[in-house]
Amino acid sequence: MALFVAACCFSHSCANTTTPPGGGPKDTIPPVLLKTEPAKGSTGFPVADGKIILTYNEYTIVKNAGDIMLSPPTKRRPQTKVKSKSIVVTLQDTLRENQTYTLDFGQSIVDNNESNPAPRMVYAFSTGETLDSLYFTGTVLNSQTLAPVKGALVTAFTSQTDSACFNLMPDAATRTDDWGFFILRNLRDTAFQVFVYTDNDNDYKYNPDGDQIGFLDSLYTPSRVINDSTYEARGFLMKDTLACKARESMVQLLTFQELQSVQYLQNSGRVTERQGFLKFSAADVQINSMEFVGIPDSCIILQYNRTRDSLDFWVNTDYRLDDSLLIRLNYMKTDSTGVLSPVEENLSLAVMKQEGDSGRKDTKQQKDTVFQLNITAKDETVEQLGVKVFSNLPVIAIVQDSIRLVETNPKGQKSDKAFTFQRDTIEVRQWIVRPVEQLVKGCQYELFFPQGTFTDLSHLPNANTSAKFQIPQSETLSSLQLVLSGVEDRYIVDLTDEKGTGIIRTYHIEKPGTLDFPYLKAGKYMIRVTWDKNRNGYADTGNLLSRKQPEAVRFFESTPGNKILEIPESAEIEQNIDLKSMFR
Repeated sequence: MALFVAACCFSHSCANTTTPPGGGPKDTIPPVLLKTEPAKGSTGFPVADGKIILTYNEYTIVKNAGDIMLSPPTKRRPQTKVKSKSIVVTLQDTLRENQTYTLDFGQSIVDNNESNPAPRMVYAFSTGETLDSLYFTGTVLNSQTLAPVKGALVTAFTSQTDSACFNLMPDAATRTDDWGFFILRNLRDTAFQVFVYTDNDNDYKYNPDGDQIGFLDSLYTPSRVINDSTYEARGFLMKDTLACKARESMVQLLTFQELQSVQYLQNSGRVTERQGFLKFSAADVQINSMEFVGIPDSCIILQYNRTRDSLDFWVNTDYRLDDSLLIRLNYMKTDSTGVLSPVEENLSLAVMKQEGDSGRKDTKQQKDTVFQLNITAKDETVEQLGVKVFSNLPVIAIVQDSIRLVETNPKGQKSDKAFTFQRDTIEVRQWIVRPVEQLVKGCQYELFFPQGTFTDLSHLPNANTSAKFQIPQSETLSSLQLVLSGVEDRYIVDLTDEKGTGIIRTYHIEKPGTLDFPYLKAGKYMIRVTWDKNRNGYADTGNLLSRKQPEAVRFFESTPGNKILEIPESAEIEQNIDLKSMFR
Protein backbone atom coordinates (compact mmCIF):
# COMPACT_ATOMS: atom_id res chain seq x y z
CA MET A 1 0.00 0.00 0.00
CA ALA A 2 2.83 2.40 0.87
CA LEU A 3 4.48 1.75 -2.49
CA PHE A 4 1.20 2.52 -4.27
CA VAL A 5 0.84 5.88 -2.49
CA ALA A 6 4.44 6.76 -3.25
CA ALA A 7 3.96 5.95 -6.94
CA CYS A 8 0.90 8.22 -7.13
CA CYS A 9 2.86 11.15 -5.73
CA PHE A 10 5.31 10.94 -8.64
CA SER A 11 2.70 10.40 -11.39
CA HIS A 12 1.91 13.07 -14.02
CA SER A 13 -1.38 13.94 -12.31
CA CYS A 14 0.43 14.73 -9.05
CA ALA A 15 3.11 17.06 -10.42
CA ASN A 16 2.92 19.35 -7.37
CA THR A 17 5.57 18.24 -4.89
CA THR A 18 3.97 20.22 -2.07
CA THR A 19 0.25 20.27 -1.33
CA PRO A 20 -1.07 23.62 -0.07
CA PRO A 21 -3.32 23.69 2.97
CA GLY A 22 -7.09 23.82 2.30
CA GLY A 23 -9.88 25.81 3.94
CA GLY A 24 -10.22 29.56 4.54
CA PRO A 25 -11.96 32.26 2.46
CA LYS A 26 -12.16 31.94 -1.31
CA ASP A 27 -9.00 33.09 -3.08
CA THR A 28 -9.70 35.71 -5.80
CA ILE A 29 -6.20 37.19 -6.11
CA PRO A 30 -4.12 36.04 -9.10
CA PRO A 31 -0.61 34.66 -8.52
CA VAL A 32 2.23 37.18 -8.39
CA LEU A 33 5.51 36.44 -10.18
CA LEU A 34 8.42 36.93 -7.76
CA LYS A 35 11.39 36.10 -9.97
CA THR A 36 12.61 34.29 -13.07
CA GLU A 37 15.78 32.29 -13.49
CA PRO A 38 17.58 33.38 -15.63
CA ALA A 39 16.26 36.95 -15.47
CA LYS A 40 14.00 38.23 -18.27
CA GLY A 41 16.01 39.61 -21.17
CA SER A 42 19.01 37.39 -20.46
CA THR A 43 21.68 36.82 -23.11
CA GLY A 44 24.06 33.91 -23.53
CA PHE A 45 21.26 31.40 -22.91
CA PRO A 46 22.45 27.80 -23.52
CA VAL A 47 21.46 26.32 -26.88
CA ALA A 48 21.05 22.84 -25.35
CA ASP A 49 19.26 21.64 -22.20
CA GLY A 50 18.02 25.13 -21.37
CA LYS A 51 15.71 25.62 -18.38
CA ILE A 52 13.61 28.56 -17.19
CA ILE A 53 12.17 28.76 -13.67
CA LEU A 54 9.23 31.00 -12.75
CA THR A 55 8.68 31.44 -9.02
CA TYR A 56 5.33 32.73 -7.74
CA ASN A 57 4.05 33.84 -4.34
CA GLU A 58 1.71 30.84 -4.13
CA TYR A 59 1.24 27.34 -5.45
CA THR A 60 0.48 27.35 -9.19
CA ILE A 61 -0.19 24.82 -11.92
CA VAL A 62 0.00 24.78 -15.72
CA LYS A 63 -3.64 24.56 -16.78
CA ASN A 64 -2.98 24.12 -20.49
CA ALA A 65 0.60 23.48 -21.61
CA GLY A 66 -0.53 23.81 -25.25
CA ASP A 67 -1.03 27.56 -24.70
CA ILE A 68 2.70 28.02 -24.02
CA MET A 69 4.42 29.07 -27.24
CA LEU A 70 8.12 29.36 -28.04
CA SER A 71 9.11 31.69 -30.89
CA PRO A 72 10.88 30.74 -33.09
CA PRO A 73 9.16 27.40 -32.50
CA THR A 74 10.96 24.07 -32.24
CA LYS A 75 9.70 20.67 -33.31
CA ARG A 76 9.35 19.51 -29.71
CA ARG A 77 7.37 21.85 -27.53
CA PRO A 78 8.64 23.14 -24.16
CA GLN A 79 8.02 20.75 -21.28
CA THR A 80 6.70 22.06 -17.95
CA LYS A 81 6.50 20.71 -14.42
CA VAL A 82 5.58 22.13 -11.01
CA LYS A 83 8.13 22.23 -8.23
CA SER A 84 6.90 23.77 -4.98
CA LYS A 85 5.85 27.35 -5.89
CA SER A 86 7.80 27.33 -9.14
CA ILE A 87 7.08 26.38 -12.74
CA VAL A 88 10.08 24.73 -14.40
CA VAL A 89 10.22 24.92 -18.21
CA THR A 90 12.62 22.64 -20.08
CA LEU A 91 13.45 23.41 -23.72
CA GLN A 92 13.76 19.97 -25.30
CA ASP A 93 15.31 20.84 -28.67
CA THR A 94 18.63 22.48 -29.48
CA LEU A 95 18.15 26.20 -30.03
CA ARG A 96 19.62 28.36 -32.80
CA GLU A 97 22.82 30.23 -32.06
CA ASN A 98 22.70 34.05 -31.80
CA GLN A 99 18.91 33.98 -31.85
CA THR A 100 16.42 35.93 -29.73
CA TYR A 101 13.54 33.81 -28.43
CA THR A 102 10.26 34.60 -26.70
CA LEU A 103 8.31 32.22 -24.49
CA ASP A 104 4.67 33.31 -24.28
CA PHE A 105 2.77 31.72 -21.38
CA GLY A 106 -0.61 33.18 -22.37
CA GLN A 107 -3.26 32.25 -19.77
CA SER A 108 -1.74 28.84 -19.04
CA ILE A 109 -0.60 29.46 -15.44
CA VAL A 110 -3.27 29.55 -12.70
CA ASP A 111 -3.23 29.23 -8.92
CA ASN A 112 -3.82 25.80 -7.48
CA ASN A 113 -6.84 26.68 -5.31
CA GLU A 114 -9.30 28.66 -7.44
CA SER A 115 -7.63 28.62 -10.89
CA ASN A 116 -7.12 32.38 -10.88
CA PRO A 117 -4.98 33.06 -13.98
CA ALA A 118 -1.59 34.68 -13.54
CA PRO A 119 -1.07 37.85 -15.60
CA ARG A 120 0.13 37.02 -19.10
CA MET A 121 3.90 36.94 -19.22
CA VAL A 122 6.21 36.82 -22.25
CA TYR A 123 9.77 35.80 -21.36
CA ALA A 124 12.44 37.00 -23.82
CA PHE A 125 16.00 35.70 -23.96
CA SER A 126 18.85 35.33 -26.43
CA THR A 127 21.38 32.62 -27.17
CA GLY A 128 23.73 35.35 -28.42
CA GLU A 129 25.19 38.49 -26.92
CA THR A 130 22.32 40.85 -27.83
CA LEU A 131 18.54 40.78 -27.40
CA ASP A 132 16.54 41.79 -30.49
CA SER A 133 13.78 44.26 -29.62
CA LEU A 134 11.73 45.21 -32.69
CA TYR A 135 8.04 44.38 -33.05
CA PHE A 136 4.95 44.87 -35.18
CA THR A 137 1.25 44.21 -34.73
CA GLY A 138 -1.64 43.25 -36.97
CA THR A 139 -5.14 41.88 -37.37
CA VAL A 140 -6.31 38.72 -39.14
CA LEU A 141 -9.77 38.67 -40.74
CA ASN A 142 -11.72 36.15 -42.81
CA SER A 143 -11.72 37.39 -46.40
CA GLN A 144 -15.43 36.70 -46.97
CA THR A 145 -17.03 37.68 -43.66
CA LEU A 146 -14.32 40.13 -42.46
CA ALA A 147 -14.78 38.54 -39.02
CA PRO A 148 -11.74 38.21 -36.72
CA VAL A 149 -9.93 34.86 -36.97
CA LYS A 150 -9.10 33.51 -33.52
CA GLY A 151 -6.17 31.18 -32.83
CA ALA A 152 -4.57 31.51 -36.28
CA LEU A 153 -0.79 31.09 -36.50
CA VAL A 154 1.00 34.25 -37.67
CA THR A 155 4.50 33.47 -38.96
CA ALA A 156 7.48 35.49 -40.19
CA PHE A 157 10.31 34.10 -42.35
CA THR A 158 13.63 35.64 -43.30
CA SER A 159 13.72 33.21 -46.24
CA GLN A 160 12.21 34.77 -49.35
CA THR A 161 11.44 31.51 -51.15
CA ASP A 162 7.83 30.92 -52.20
CA SER A 163 7.78 27.59 -50.37
CA ALA A 164 9.01 28.87 -46.99
CA CYS A 165 5.72 28.32 -45.14
CA PHE A 166 5.40 24.81 -46.64
CA ASN A 167 8.86 23.50 -45.77
CA LEU A 168 10.58 25.63 -43.09
CA MET A 169 10.03 26.37 -39.43
CA PRO A 170 9.23 30.08 -38.98
CA ASP A 171 11.73 32.60 -37.66
CA ALA A 172 9.00 34.08 -35.48
CA ALA A 173 5.47 32.98 -34.66
CA THR A 174 2.48 33.87 -32.50
CA ARG A 175 -1.26 33.22 -32.41
CA THR A 176 -4.16 35.63 -32.80
CA ASP A 177 -6.47 36.41 -29.88
CA ASP A 178 -10.28 36.62 -29.84
CA TRP A 179 -10.12 39.88 -31.80
CA GLY A 180 -7.84 38.43 -34.48
CA PHE A 181 -5.09 40.66 -33.08
CA PHE A 182 -1.42 39.63 -32.83
CA ILE A 183 1.96 41.02 -31.86
CA LEU A 184 5.24 39.60 -33.18
CA ARG A 185 7.95 40.83 -30.82
CA ASN A 186 11.70 40.76 -30.14
CA LEU A 187 12.49 40.61 -33.85
CA ARG A 188 15.78 41.46 -35.54
CA ASP A 189 16.17 44.34 -37.99
CA THR A 190 15.56 42.53 -41.26
CA ALA A 191 12.87 41.98 -43.89
CA PHE A 192 10.33 39.20 -43.28
CA GLN A 193 7.82 37.31 -45.34
CA VAL A 194 4.62 37.30 -43.28
CA PHE A 195 1.99 34.55 -43.47
CA VAL A 196 -0.98 33.46 -41.41
CA TYR A 197 -2.57 30.01 -41.52
CA THR A 198 -4.92 28.06 -39.33
CA ASP A 199 -2.32 25.29 -38.72
CA ASN A 200 -4.93 22.67 -37.94
CA ASP A 201 -2.32 19.93 -37.48
CA ASN A 202 -0.11 22.08 -35.16
CA ASP A 203 3.13 21.48 -37.05
CA TYR A 204 3.86 25.19 -37.72
CA LYS A 205 3.71 24.56 -41.49
CA TYR A 206 1.05 25.40 -44.06
CA ASN A 207 -1.07 22.50 -45.29
CA PRO A 208 -3.13 23.56 -48.37
CA ASP A 209 -5.56 20.66 -47.91
CA GLY A 210 -6.61 21.60 -44.38
CA ASP A 211 -5.56 25.18 -43.65
CA GLN A 212 -6.80 28.59 -44.63
CA ILE A 213 -4.01 31.05 -45.39
CA GLY A 214 -3.29 34.75 -45.76
CA PHE A 215 -0.15 36.70 -46.61
CA LEU A 216 1.29 40.18 -46.97
CA ASP A 217 1.90 41.22 -50.57
CA SER A 218 5.39 42.53 -49.85
CA LEU A 219 8.23 42.01 -47.39
CA TYR A 220 7.84 43.71 -44.02
CA THR A 221 10.65 45.24 -41.98
CA PRO A 222 9.75 46.08 -38.36
CA SER A 223 10.96 49.44 -37.07
CA ARG A 224 9.48 49.96 -33.61
CA VAL A 225 11.25 49.00 -30.37
CA ILE A 226 9.31 47.15 -27.69
CA ASN A 227 9.60 48.18 -24.05
CA ASP A 228 7.70 47.93 -20.78
CA SER A 229 5.37 50.79 -21.77
CA THR A 230 4.33 49.34 -25.14
CA TYR A 231 0.54 49.32 -24.89
CA GLU A 232 -0.03 46.48 -27.39
CA ALA A 233 2.30 44.15 -25.43
CA ARG A 234 0.18 44.21 -22.28
CA GLY A 235 -2.09 41.38 -21.19
CA PHE A 236 -5.70 42.15 -22.13
CA LEU A 237 -9.05 40.78 -21.02
CA MET A 238 -10.82 39.82 -24.22
CA LYS A 239 -14.12 41.15 -22.82
CA ASP A 240 -12.61 44.61 -22.38
CA THR A 241 -13.81 45.94 -25.73
CA LEU A 242 -12.53 49.49 -25.37
CA ALA A 243 -9.04 48.40 -24.33
CA CYS A 244 -8.75 45.78 -27.06
CA LYS A 245 -9.98 48.14 -29.79
CA ALA A 246 -7.50 50.80 -28.66
CA ARG A 247 -4.56 48.64 -29.79
CA GLU A 248 -2.81 49.79 -32.95
CA SER A 249 -2.86 47.30 -35.83
CA MET A 250 -0.01 47.96 -38.26
CA VAL A 251 -0.89 45.33 -40.89
CA GLN A 252 -3.98 43.38 -41.92
CA LEU A 253 -4.06 39.83 -43.27
CA LEU A 254 -7.07 38.16 -44.92
CA THR A 255 -7.46 34.38 -44.70
CA PHE A 256 -8.91 32.30 -47.51
CA GLN A 257 -9.20 28.68 -48.59
CA GLU A 258 -6.94 28.15 -51.57
CA LEU A 259 -8.20 26.50 -54.69
CA GLN A 260 -5.83 24.02 -56.30
CA SER A 261 -3.72 25.72 -59.00
CA VAL A 262 -2.09 22.63 -60.53
CA GLN A 263 -4.39 21.58 -63.37
CA TYR A 264 -4.98 17.97 -64.35
CA LEU A 265 -7.89 15.62 -65.00
CA GLN A 266 -8.72 14.41 -61.51
CA ASN A 267 -11.61 12.06 -62.20
CA SER A 268 -14.06 11.00 -64.90
CA GLY A 269 -17.01 8.69 -65.03
CA ARG A 270 -20.27 7.64 -66.58
CA VAL A 271 -23.14 7.50 -64.10
CA THR A 272 -25.72 6.21 -66.62
CA GLU A 273 -25.65 5.10 -70.23
CA ARG A 274 -26.17 8.68 -71.43
CA GLN A 275 -24.70 10.78 -68.62
CA GLY A 276 -21.12 11.32 -67.42
CA PHE A 277 -18.69 13.84 -66.00
CA LEU A 278 -15.12 15.13 -66.06
CA LYS A 279 -13.64 16.53 -62.83
CA PHE A 280 -10.52 18.70 -62.94
CA SER A 281 -8.19 19.60 -60.08
CA ALA A 282 -8.31 23.39 -60.54
CA ALA A 283 -10.79 26.04 -61.61
CA ASP A 284 -11.13 27.60 -65.07
CA VAL A 285 -10.02 24.57 -67.04
CA GLN A 286 -9.27 25.25 -70.70
CA ILE A 287 -10.50 22.47 -72.98
CA ASN A 288 -9.16 22.81 -76.52
CA SER A 289 -11.19 19.98 -78.04
CA MET A 290 -13.34 17.05 -76.94
CA GLU A 291 -14.47 14.35 -79.37
CA PHE A 292 -17.01 11.66 -78.50
CA VAL A 293 -15.86 8.93 -80.87
CA GLY A 294 -18.64 7.82 -83.22
CA ILE A 295 -21.17 10.37 -81.89
CA PRO A 296 -22.01 13.65 -83.70
CA ASP A 297 -21.29 16.87 -81.78
CA SER A 298 -24.95 17.86 -82.21
CA CYS A 299 -25.93 14.95 -79.95
CA ILE A 300 -23.75 16.09 -77.03
CA ILE A 301 -25.08 18.38 -74.27
CA LEU A 302 -22.39 19.99 -72.10
CA GLN A 303 -22.50 21.96 -68.87
CA TYR A 304 -19.68 23.46 -66.80
CA ASN A 305 -20.18 24.28 -63.14
CA ARG A 306 -19.79 27.90 -61.99
CA THR A 307 -16.04 27.66 -61.25
CA ARG A 308 -15.33 25.62 -64.41
CA ASP A 309 -13.55 22.80 -62.63
CA SER A 310 -16.19 20.23 -63.52
CA LEU A 311 -18.02 19.33 -66.72
CA ASP A 312 -21.19 17.25 -67.00
CA PHE A 313 -22.24 15.76 -70.32
CA TRP A 314 -25.29 13.97 -71.73
CA VAL A 315 -25.61 12.02 -74.98
CA ASN A 316 -28.84 12.49 -76.95
CA THR A 317 -29.14 9.64 -79.46
CA ASP A 318 -31.98 7.34 -80.49
CA TYR A 319 -29.77 4.25 -80.51
CA ARG A 320 -28.17 2.31 -77.66
CA LEU A 321 -24.61 3.35 -76.78
CA ASP A 322 -21.64 1.01 -76.49
CA ASP A 323 -20.64 -0.32 -73.09
CA SER A 324 -17.49 1.82 -73.31
CA LEU A 325 -17.81 5.46 -74.34
CA LEU A 326 -14.59 6.71 -76.01
CA ILE A 327 -13.57 10.36 -75.61
CA ARG A 328 -10.53 12.13 -77.08
CA LEU A 329 -9.81 15.05 -74.77
CA ASN A 330 -7.29 17.82 -75.43
CA TYR A 331 -6.88 20.34 -72.59
CA MET A 332 -4.32 22.56 -70.86
CA LYS A 333 -2.52 20.57 -68.16
CA THR A 334 0.17 21.76 -65.73
CA ASP A 335 3.48 20.19 -66.71
CA SER A 336 6.50 19.39 -64.51
CA THR A 337 7.75 22.99 -64.75
CA GLY A 338 4.43 24.40 -63.53
CA VAL A 339 3.40 25.70 -66.98
CA LEU A 340 0.07 24.96 -68.69
CA SER A 341 0.65 22.91 -71.84
CA PRO A 342 -1.76 21.14 -74.22
CA VAL A 343 -2.10 17.43 -73.63
CA GLU A 344 -4.32 14.78 -75.20
CA GLU A 345 -5.90 11.96 -73.20
CA ASN A 346 -8.00 9.08 -74.50
CA LEU A 347 -10.77 8.13 -72.09
CA SER A 348 -12.83 4.95 -72.08
CA LEU A 349 -15.85 5.34 -69.80
CA ALA A 350 -18.02 2.43 -68.77
CA VAL A 351 -21.26 2.81 -66.84
CA MET A 352 -20.59 2.80 -63.11
CA LYS A 353 -22.15 -0.03 -61.14
CA GLN A 354 -24.65 1.26 -58.63
CA GLU A 355 -24.57 -0.01 -55.04
CA GLY A 356 -26.64 -3.17 -54.82
CA ASP A 357 -26.52 -3.74 -58.59
CA SER A 358 -26.08 -7.48 -59.11
CA GLY A 359 -25.38 -7.04 -62.80
CA ARG A 360 -28.32 -9.23 -63.82
CA LYS A 361 -30.09 -8.16 -67.00
CA ASP A 362 -33.36 -10.06 -66.40
CA THR A 363 -34.54 -8.04 -63.38
CA LYS A 364 -37.96 -6.58 -64.14
CA GLN A 365 -38.44 -2.98 -63.05
CA GLN A 366 -41.46 -0.78 -63.39
CA LYS A 367 -40.64 1.95 -65.89
CA ASP A 368 -41.62 5.57 -65.37
CA THR A 369 -44.11 7.04 -67.79
CA VAL A 370 -43.59 10.71 -66.84
CA PHE A 371 -40.96 12.79 -65.05
CA GLN A 372 -41.41 15.45 -62.38
CA LEU A 373 -40.52 19.11 -62.79
CA ASN A 374 -39.11 20.98 -59.79
CA ILE A 375 -40.57 24.47 -59.56
CA THR A 376 -39.37 27.26 -57.25
CA ALA A 377 -41.74 30.21 -56.88
CA LYS A 378 -41.12 32.26 -53.74
CA ASP A 379 -43.53 35.09 -53.06
CA GLU A 380 -40.79 37.37 -51.68
CA THR A 381 -38.43 37.03 -54.67
CA VAL A 382 -40.58 36.14 -57.67
CA GLU A 383 -40.55 39.74 -58.94
CA GLN A 384 -36.73 39.78 -58.95
CA LEU A 385 -35.83 36.16 -59.69
CA GLY A 386 -38.92 34.90 -61.52
CA VAL A 387 -40.08 31.29 -61.32
CA LYS A 388 -37.37 28.62 -61.65
CA VAL A 389 -38.26 25.40 -63.49
CA PHE A 390 -35.77 22.54 -63.19
CA SER A 391 -35.54 19.11 -64.82
CA ASN A 392 -33.22 16.37 -63.55
CA LEU A 393 -32.31 15.45 -67.13
CA PRO A 394 -31.80 17.83 -70.05
CA VAL A 395 -34.94 18.61 -72.02
CA ILE A 396 -34.85 17.79 -75.75
CA ALA A 397 -38.24 19.22 -76.74
CA ILE A 398 -40.54 22.00 -75.44
CA VAL A 399 -44.09 22.95 -76.42
CA GLN A 400 -43.93 26.50 -75.09
CA ASP A 401 -47.49 27.36 -76.18
CA SER A 402 -48.75 24.85 -73.58
CA ILE A 403 -47.48 26.97 -70.68
CA ARG A 404 -50.06 29.29 -69.07
CA LEU A 405 -49.77 32.02 -66.44
CA VAL A 406 -53.20 32.74 -64.94
CA GLU A 407 -54.07 35.72 -62.72
CA THR A 408 -57.06 35.52 -60.35
CA ASN A 409 -58.22 38.88 -59.00
CA PRO A 410 -59.94 39.40 -55.62
CA LYS A 411 -63.34 38.95 -57.32
CA GLY A 412 -62.37 35.51 -58.57
CA GLN A 413 -62.07 36.60 -62.19
CA LYS A 414 -59.31 34.82 -64.14
CA SER A 415 -57.21 36.07 -67.04
CA ASP A 416 -54.12 34.84 -68.90
CA LYS A 417 -50.97 36.92 -68.52
CA ALA A 418 -47.94 37.27 -70.77
CA PHE A 419 -44.56 36.00 -69.61
CA THR A 420 -41.01 35.45 -70.81
CA PHE A 421 -39.47 31.99 -70.89
CA GLN A 422 -35.67 31.66 -71.03
CA ARG A 423 -33.05 29.02 -70.33
CA ASP A 424 -30.81 29.77 -67.36
CA THR A 425 -27.40 31.14 -68.41
CA ILE A 426 -25.48 28.60 -66.28
CA GLU A 427 -27.71 25.56 -65.65
CA VAL A 428 -28.82 23.93 -68.95
CA ARG A 429 -31.58 21.99 -67.16
CA GLN A 430 -33.25 25.11 -65.74
CA TRP A 431 -35.57 27.76 -67.18
CA ILE A 432 -36.75 31.08 -65.80
CA VAL A 433 -40.33 32.29 -66.23
CA ARG A 434 -41.00 36.00 -65.60
CA PRO A 435 -44.34 37.83 -65.84
CA VAL A 436 -44.23 40.63 -68.41
CA GLU A 437 -46.61 42.89 -66.48
CA GLN A 438 -46.07 44.04 -62.91
CA LEU A 439 -47.69 41.70 -60.41
CA VAL A 440 -50.77 43.12 -58.67
CA LYS A 441 -51.06 43.03 -54.91
CA GLY A 442 -54.10 41.02 -53.82
CA CYS A 443 -54.15 38.85 -56.95
CA GLN A 444 -53.31 35.14 -57.02
CA TYR A 445 -51.10 33.70 -59.77
CA GLU A 446 -50.68 30.14 -61.02
CA LEU A 447 -48.22 28.83 -63.59
CA PHE A 448 -49.35 25.69 -65.45
CA PHE A 449 -47.16 23.10 -67.21
CA PRO A 450 -49.52 20.50 -68.73
CA GLN A 451 -48.25 16.98 -69.29
CA GLY A 452 -46.09 16.83 -72.41
CA THR A 453 -44.90 20.45 -72.26
CA PHE A 454 -41.36 19.11 -71.85
CA THR A 455 -39.74 15.92 -73.14
CA ASP A 456 -36.53 14.91 -71.41
CA LEU A 457 -33.50 12.92 -72.51
CA SER A 458 -35.27 9.65 -71.66
CA HIS A 459 -38.06 10.65 -74.09
CA LEU A 460 -40.49 10.96 -71.18
CA PRO A 461 -43.06 13.78 -70.91
CA ASN A 462 -43.33 15.89 -67.77
CA ALA A 463 -46.17 15.19 -65.35
CA ASN A 464 -48.95 17.77 -65.14
CA THR A 465 -47.50 20.44 -62.81
CA SER A 466 -48.41 23.91 -61.54
CA ALA A 467 -47.11 26.46 -59.04
CA LYS A 468 -48.93 29.25 -57.18
CA PHE A 469 -47.53 32.57 -55.98
CA GLN A 470 -48.59 36.09 -55.06
CA ILE A 471 -47.20 39.37 -53.84
CA PRO A 472 -46.73 39.25 -50.04
CA GLN A 473 -49.50 41.22 -48.32
CA SER A 474 -48.32 41.46 -44.71
CA GLU A 475 -48.43 45.04 -43.46
CA THR A 476 -45.40 44.41 -41.22
CA LEU A 477 -42.97 43.79 -44.11
CA SER A 478 -40.43 46.47 -44.97
CA SER A 479 -38.46 47.55 -48.02
CA LEU A 480 -34.85 48.65 -48.52
CA GLN A 481 -33.50 50.67 -51.42
CA LEU A 482 -29.77 51.04 -52.05
CA VAL A 483 -28.81 54.04 -54.17
CA LEU A 484 -25.37 53.20 -55.56
CA SER A 485 -22.84 55.69 -56.88
CA GLY A 486 -19.15 55.49 -57.71
CA VAL A 487 -19.70 52.30 -59.70
CA GLU A 488 -16.68 52.08 -62.00
CA ASP A 489 -16.41 48.29 -62.42
CA ARG A 490 -18.48 45.13 -61.84
CA TYR A 491 -19.64 44.35 -58.29
CA ILE A 492 -21.69 41.71 -56.49
CA VAL A 493 -24.09 43.16 -53.90
CA ASP A 494 -25.47 40.72 -51.32
CA LEU A 495 -28.06 41.37 -48.64
CA THR A 496 -27.14 38.89 -45.90
CA ASP A 497 -28.21 37.93 -42.41
CA GLU A 498 -26.47 39.53 -39.45
CA LYS A 499 -23.68 36.90 -39.49
CA GLY A 500 -22.84 37.48 -43.14
CA THR A 501 -23.28 33.80 -43.98
CA GLY A 502 -26.89 33.56 -45.19
CA ILE A 503 -27.52 35.35 -48.52
CA ILE A 504 -31.04 36.73 -48.85
CA ARG A 505 -30.79 38.48 -52.24
CA THR A 506 -28.04 39.22 -54.73
CA TYR A 507 -27.49 41.77 -57.51
CA HIS A 508 -24.70 41.94 -60.10
CA ILE A 509 -24.10 45.55 -61.11
CA GLU A 510 -21.74 47.56 -63.29
CA LYS A 511 -23.34 51.00 -63.37
CA PRO A 512 -24.87 53.41 -60.83
CA GLY A 513 -28.51 52.88 -59.95
CA THR A 514 -31.01 51.80 -57.33
CA LEU A 515 -31.39 48.26 -56.00
CA ASP A 516 -34.70 47.21 -54.47
CA PHE A 517 -35.03 44.74 -51.61
CA PRO A 518 -38.78 44.52 -50.91
CA TYR A 519 -40.79 42.32 -48.51
CA LEU A 520 -38.20 42.13 -45.73
CA LYS A 521 -39.06 40.92 -42.26
CA ALA A 522 -38.01 43.10 -39.34
CA GLY A 523 -34.52 42.10 -38.23
CA LYS A 524 -30.79 42.60 -38.54
CA TYR A 525 -29.08 42.50 -41.93
CA MET A 526 -25.73 43.28 -43.54
CA ILE A 527 -24.84 44.56 -47.00
CA ARG A 528 -21.78 42.87 -48.52
CA VAL A 529 -20.15 44.15 -51.71
CA THR A 530 -17.57 42.11 -53.65
CA TRP A 531 -15.41 43.74 -56.31
CA ASP A 532 -15.80 41.26 -59.18
CA LYS A 533 -12.66 42.31 -61.02
CA ASN A 534 -12.57 39.41 -63.46
CA ARG A 535 -16.34 39.71 -64.03
CA ASN A 536 -17.05 36.01 -63.61
CA GLY A 537 -20.06 36.44 -61.31
CA TYR A 538 -18.65 35.02 -58.08
CA ALA A 539 -16.11 35.93 -55.38
CA ASP A 540 -12.71 34.48 -56.32
CA THR A 541 -10.45 33.14 -53.62
CA GLY A 542 -6.70 33.77 -53.52
CA ASN A 543 -3.62 31.76 -54.46
CA LEU A 544 -0.38 31.83 -52.49
CA LEU A 545 2.20 30.81 -55.10
CA SER A 546 0.65 33.17 -57.66
CA ARG A 547 0.62 35.92 -55.00
CA LYS A 548 -3.04 36.49 -55.75
CA GLN A 549 -5.19 37.93 -52.97
CA PRO A 550 -8.91 37.04 -52.80
CA GLU A 551 -11.25 39.51 -54.48
CA ALA A 552 -11.88 42.49 -52.23
CA VAL A 553 -14.96 42.40 -49.99
CA ARG A 554 -16.47 45.27 -48.02
CA PHE A 555 -19.46 45.55 -45.69
CA PHE A 556 -21.48 48.76 -45.68
CA GLU A 557 -21.21 50.58 -42.35
CA SER A 558 -24.05 52.91 -41.43
CA THR A 559 -21.75 54.37 -38.78
CA PRO A 560 -18.00 53.67 -38.39
CA GLY A 561 -17.53 50.11 -37.16
CA ASN A 562 -21.24 49.22 -37.36
CA LYS A 563 -21.95 46.71 -40.13
CA ILE A 564 -25.41 45.77 -38.84
CA LEU A 565 -28.42 47.35 -40.54
CA GLU A 566 -31.50 47.10 -38.34
CA ILE A 567 -34.79 47.16 -40.25
CA PRO A 568 -37.97 47.68 -38.21
CA GLU A 569 -41.48 46.60 -39.19
CA SER A 570 -43.43 48.51 -41.87
CA ALA A 571 -40.44 50.66 -42.85
CA GLU A 572 -39.27 52.10 -46.15
CA ILE A 573 -35.50 52.65 -45.93
CA GLU A 574 -33.27 54.32 -48.50
CA GLN A 575 -29.49 54.13 -48.14
CA ASN A 576 -26.85 55.85 -50.27
CA ILE A 577 -23.60 53.93 -50.88
CA ASP A 578 -20.53 55.27 -52.70
CA LEU A 579 -18.64 52.19 -53.91
CA LYS A 580 -15.60 54.21 -54.95
CA SER A 581 -15.19 55.45 -51.39
CA MET A 582 -15.98 52.03 -49.93
CA PHE A 583 -13.11 50.37 -51.83
CA ARG A 584 -10.66 53.27 -51.61
